[in-house]
Amino acid sequence: MIKNTKGAIFITVIVISMLMVLIGVSASNMLLQDVHMVRHLKKSTTAQYIAEAGINDGLATLVQNGFMAKDTYFPLVDNTFGGGGYNVTVTESGGRVLLTSVGAFDGISRTVAVEVKDNTATALFYMMAAGTDLRLRAFFLGLADVNGDLHANNDVRLRAQAIALIDVDPCGYGCCDGSVSAVNRVFQSTGWGGSIQIAGSVTQGSDVGVDVAPVLFPQFNYAYYQTQAIASGDYYNGDTTFGSVGTTTNLTPGNGIVYVNGTATLQGTVNLNGGIVADKILIRGRLNQIKTGNKNVVIAKGSDDGSTQGDIYIYYRLEVEEAVVYAVRDFRVVAAFSRVTVTGSLLAARNIRIWDLLSHITYNHKLLSPDGLLGPGGEEEPFRVVSWNR
Repeated sequence: MIKNTKGAIFITVIVISMLMVLIGVSASNMLLQDVHMVRHLKKSTTAQYIAEAGINDGLATLVQNGFMAKDTYFPLVDNTFGGGGYNVTVTESGGRVLLTSVGAFDGISRTVAVEVKDNTATALFYMMAAGTDLRLRAFFLGLADVNGDLHANNDVRLRAQAIALIDVDPCGYGCCDGSVSAVNRVFQSTGWGGSIQIAGSVTQGSDVGVDVAPVLFPQFNYAYYQTQAIASGDYYNGDTTFGSVGTTTNLTPGNGIVYVNGTATLQGTVNLNGGIVADKILIRGRLNQIKTGNKNVVIAKGSDDGSTQGDIYIYYRLEVEEAVVYAVRDFRVVAAFSRVTVTGSLLAARNIRIWDLLSHITYNHKLLSPDGLLGPGGEEEPFRVVSWNR
């Protein structure tokens, strides 16, 4: 009886020991799996954070360089971020733009995507855009050399008089193919020996049964420009004349912008390093705008009370190295023998009229995003985030 009891106790101890060993092994395996899962989760979370950092880098690139940076600055690659790295690419489909960032850390990768929408005013995609009519005439030995697209929200009228040339070509940046479009009509006429050469397409609108969308014009943060000009001592309250006949005047605003609360008249030769904003701009001499900083604008905004219209009139010569030239009402070349050269965009919310004898003009389109530029609805950022997918 005792022997049987001892045998049972022995067997019971063996079974219990085996169960304890199995429980210990299982617990160890579970603990190891938990440790592995924690490590994997940590790596995965780190990879996601790195991917999100890539998206933030992409968005910052668009803010700093404008929405069109999507075509030139991407992919963005950083292989030394946070012990891992990211690769940000751009995908476009049906007018939608998607930034995709793949973050990698210690063999683990995660993907984050953001859909963004352009807030850039569509007028900026053209060399010249008019809110009503665009009238361009080269008259007797005149030359209009346009590298970029032309558009009017009503009519475009091109006229090459005797032995004159209007030449519309691509801009060289991939955003313009040398086309001419109008919501209403495009009129072309030539005199003896005159020629109009358009490299791209000619698109007319409503009265010939084609739907041509009107362009939208940008807004600008005039309060920002005014504050900057006041801070640097480049603010002028009232009508102001810069320079005089036969002299050279250099304007180098400390914060990159001259602001005139009134009509700005420029005489003699005026070298402007940066930009200028005024209610109205009369160039009776020669204005040389020189690219400086990132407030390169030449703007006639009109007075707040409406007593002064936002016009830019060229009586002699305008040379714009790189800027957005914008008239809230009209841009006009007034006098014969005038010369105009603009790199950037030339915009008028009403009419562009370059319609005089022996006026030589050269326009080179470049999409710019100067400080103070707003979207057509006053948006401060060059884009808006439509969705964020993690």
